[in-house]
Order: sequence, then C-alpha cells, then structure tokens
Amino acid sequence: MVEPMKFGPEQDIWSPYTRNLPLLLRKMSKYPEETRVFNQAPILLGVGIPGALLMTLTALVMTPAYFRGTNDDLASVIAPILMALFMYTLTAIGLFRRYGVDQDKVWSKFGKIYYKEVRFDEITDIKLSVANQRYKFYKGEKKINLDYTRFDYTLAFIRLLEELQHRRFTLYGVSPDDPSWEDEAQMARNDVAWNAYDNHRKYYNSHPEELAKLNALVQPPKTANTATESEQPT
Repeated sequence: MVEPMKFGPEQDIWSPYTRNLPLLLRKMSKYPEETRVFNQAPILLGVGIPGALLMTLTALVMTPAYFRGTNDDLASVIAPILMALFMYTLTAIGLFRRYGVDQDKVWSKFGKIYYKEVRFDEITDIKLSVANQRYKFYKGEKKINLDYTRFDYTLAFIRLLEELQHRRFTLYGVSPDDPSWEDEAQMARNDVAWNAYDNHRKYYNSHPEELAKLNALVQPPKTANTATESEQPT
C-alpha cells in the first residue's frame, strides 16, 4: 500500500527536480492556482531574428557567386539557406506559439492556425515522460504536453489532484479496473502534489490554509474531507 505524502516546513521535503537551465529560467506564478499563459518568445526571438538576418544575408551573397561561377561550393549556398529557414522557424514559434492552463483546461496554440485543449473533467489518460520531463494529458487520442520544468504548471497539478478525488482514469498505463490502480493513483497524487509544493514552497509554508488543502488533496478520496478539517488552523 502506497502511503500519502505530507508536506510542510517541518517535513524537510527535498526537491523532486534535477536542476537544469530551463528550470532556472522558468517564470513562476505569484500563487499556485494562478491562470497562466506561457511562451518562449524572449529566447527564441533573441536567437531567431538575428540568426535569420545573418543567414539570409549570407545566402544572398553566396547564391549569386555560385551561379556566376566565382564560387563552386554548393554547400556554401545550401547551408545558409537551411540555417535561415531554421532561424525563421524559431522566430515564428516565438511569435505565435503559446501554451496555457486555467481552472478548466490545459491548451496550446500556434496563432490562429492551430489550437488544442484538454479539459480536466474530460481527461482519460495521463502519462509521464521522465526523459523529456513532461506530463501528457489525454482526452481519447488528443494529447497536450506539459513541460513541467520549462513552465510552471502548478495549477494543472492542483486541478489533477481535485479530479482524482471524484474520478478514475488511466494513470501511467494502469487502467481504472486494474487491481493496482489505487496504488498507482496514490503515487500519482504524491508525485503531482510534491511538484506543486516544491514549485511554491515559500507560499505554502506561509499560508497554512492552502497547505492544509494540498495535504488533503494528496489523500485518498474517502479521507480527504477529514484531512482538510483536521489540518485547518485553530
């Protein structure tokens, strides 16, 4: 039987994250349940725009020289063109690619060309890719990736904990009718609550009611209400 974790300053909980550059650059929300819209515009535009200009100018110089016969190196033409296309792609992603989470759903879009969402009350499956450091939320075949070290998806973690209080769905490949589902569900609750707590450790440690709510949500459904009442400050 998997036991629920307990969070708080007295527990001395270590961080579940491996420190890396995306994690260090991640912009955190002011409080755990804040609606968020994410993008990588500062990085991608900072690289993409200068790179696209440089590679375009290089291609404009090298291409006429090749056709005039003063340069017989075809690679010197193809390489800057390919690099320019790559840099334009980065620029387009920086300008138009967005991701987000609110109380109802997680979503991603590319300008007006592409939009996809998965509502929390319609989730049918959740997977975790440790190698890519992302969760995958499914509604049938539709999937949304949550890059949890790149963006602060704490609200999604809280909403997932709330859904697990009254719904059953496939978790990490274990279906709801599998005898091991309860243990898998508890491991999932521990995992996402741990991430939520670590993302906003100072906030939770200074807001006892919110900490009590988190500790209640990590409990199995039948004990969640009792846990909330017992942890409320007097």
